Amino acid sequence: MWSPHLYKQEGARVGRSNLLIENSIEQIESVFEINDQLPPLLTLNHLSERTGVSLEQLRLLVSRKKEGAYTKFSIAKRSGGRRFIKVPAAQLNHVQKWIHQHILSSVPSHRASYAFIKGKSIKDCAAQHCGAKWLIKLDIVNFFESISEIQVFQVFNCLGYQPLISFELARLCTIATPDNSPRISSKNWHATKKYNTIAEYDQLLLGYLPQGAPSSPLLSNLVMRSCDKELTNIAKEYGLKYTRYSDDITFSIFSSDFSRGRAKEVVKKANKVLSKQGYLPHFKKAKIVPVGAKKIVLGLNVDGSAPRLQKEFKDRIRQHLYFLKKVGPVDHILARGFDSIWGFKSHLRGMIDYAKMIEPQYAEKMLEEFNSIEWPF
Repeated sequence: MWSPHLYKQEGARVGRSNLLIENSIEQIESVFEINDQLPPLLTLNHLSERTGVSLEQLRLLVSRKKEGAYTKFSIAKRSGGRRFIKVPAAQLNHVQKWIHQHILSSVPSHRASYAFIKGKSIKDCAAQHCGAKWLIKLDIVNFFESISEIQVFQVFNCLGYQPLISFELARLCTIATPDNSPRISSKNWHATKKYNTIAEYDQLLLGYLPQGAPSSPLLSNLVMRSCDKELTNIAKEYGLKYTRYSDDITFSIFSSDFSRGRAKEVVKKANKVLSKQGYLPHFKKAKIVPVGAKKIVLGLNVDGSAPRLQKEFKDRIRQHLYFLKKVGPVDHILARGFDSIWGFKSHLRGMIDYAKMIEPQYAEKMLEEFNSIEWPF
């Protein structure tokens, strides 16, 4: 239980000045006023003690001078192109997990947000649109990479943390933008002033949120809270339901009394909100789905009373199981271009596990067939 009186006593006992003690109490209470579940953090040294990572290492990470802070790789997107993943090294990963567990998980996301939240799922999000007559679907280009360290700083600062520690937390949760990045031509990505307090913190370009860091998912939700609020207000204006699953934005209406013209108005207003917040709407992925057309949200069919797997998804599982039995795992896996039997087996089992979340009875039958395959090991 927090006690300013006991804090003053302890501070005096270890020889701290009255001014320092009073300032510390003020900082601690500014955090507790926002959310009494949050841990007070007064300095980077305080974070060092909480996480067990040395102050020297934290300073190197904040100043972007730590070599090998991230391992970078890319994976193919289903829609084409590559998705770039940045995985933090062990110490940074530990710090980011601490921030996730002790700070970010205590702060609620907007109620329209469904991704990365315990107790919510893709199925829950899609279920909000079951039976809709019209759908409007929007997407954001490079969602995580569009979130700057200033926006992350604002998240921590709005939680009551003082500017310096908010800045340091933001640096620990973002990755540096190289000086030769195309972003150098955009004023939005330039630091607005030199950081003179601690010279090694000064950088030309703002960092961004890396996809692959454990702190990034919840931070993206918290950065988007104001955006979610504005988009919810647009939805209310038009009698729509609004949800967001990471960068997948969906509006729906359960009445046929709507029109493509009104849908275009919604798209225009929503894109304006996103652009104002620094995001680039994915114009090619924007879709208006009218009455009578097939309704798909987050890859799930929402035409009925509950989300269902798409026929194409079920067909892929069925075909895999058919050929695994007909020609055997080795020949089928070679024909499909997988690198290993283990990799393919994990892939197919993952598809069945996903199906279980959406249609448990169907998945149970597929799992029986999966387990009946004579795998080579």
